[in-house]
Amino acid sequence: MNDRTKDTFGQLLLRAFKWFDQGLLDRLHAKGFPELRRSHSLVFAHLDAGGTRISELARRIGVSRQAVHETVGELRRARLVELVADPTNRSARLVVMTEEGRRSVRAARRIYAGLERELASRLGPERAAEFRRVLESDWGAPP
Repeated sequence: MNDRTKDTFGQLLLRAFKWFDQGLLDRLHAKGFPELRRSHSLVFAHLDAGGTRISELARRIGVSRQAVHETVGELRRARLVELVADPTNRSARLVVMTEEGRRSVRAARRIYAGLERELASRLGPERAAEFRRVLESDWGAPP
């Protein structure tokens, strides 16, 4: 029995996420975007189109506000996001994508489509389509 048979379903899903995320980050860098890390892609994955407060990003990602603040600072220095006044609360700020950030998201969507095609070529189109159907299924609330 090899160690892979002992992986939990959660570990397998996490490994699949890391495969896609690393493929994304490598290809974005190859296309001339700044070298990004997983923490950066997690911020983008949880960022609303109209912007999101740092405290809300931290809650969604499951990390401290300080960790998100540091990551947002890195993304600001890369000119991918900016902080703007929250129109609903003058003391709060929203993290919003810059035009360069939106360009990176458009590139990321094309890259994800390519990664999905690559996975289909490795698994076979039927298995990849079934994998997608399972992931798109309504799993209900966690127990």
